[in-house]
Amino acid sequence: MEDRPEDIDLPRLLAEFAKQEQRNEPPTWAVANAKKLFKLKKPGLVTVAKEVVADLIYDSFNEPLPIGVRRRDLPARQTLYATENLQLDLKIEVGEEKGLIIGQIVASKGGLEITDVRIELSERGLVIDEAKTNALGEFIFQDLPKGNYELQIVLSDTMVRLPSLPMSN
Repeated sequence: MEDRPEDIDLPRLLAEFAKQEQRNEPPTWAVANAKKLFKLKKPGLVTVAKEVVADLIYDSFNEPLPIGVRRRDLPARQTLYATENLQLDLKIEVGEEKGLIIGQIVASKGGLEITDVRIELSERGLVIDEAKTNALGEFIFQDLPKGNYELQIVLSDTMVRLPSLPMSN
């Protein structure tokens, strides 16, 4: 017996398709850029920001433990990330309930403005908080529950992403 078009449950199929599409949502920064492009009178003059993943240069948790020490009870984790144009120094502190991320952006090549740079904090792909750098390129995220976070640095022509930052003891 062959299915006829009137036998197909179209609302059910649409609902299933919508659930699948929600998993493929673009990043919020990409949607914001697209909206800005459509508002422009001359979109041909716009360059789209490229996405760069920063390289991990140093992680204090990767250092070997001193002889005789079996467990690492350090108060904070220090990491250093780099791209072609900048370096990012992070300090990650995890308390009993909450943690914090303190960072500083340093331009490795001249011409990169480090004041008022937007930093996005994401969890599972969703932006949950934003911060702006001060005149020294510093920023902070406080009262963070334990979890895995991603940082994104939003520059005028580039989006710099960091690998996942686990915040747990």
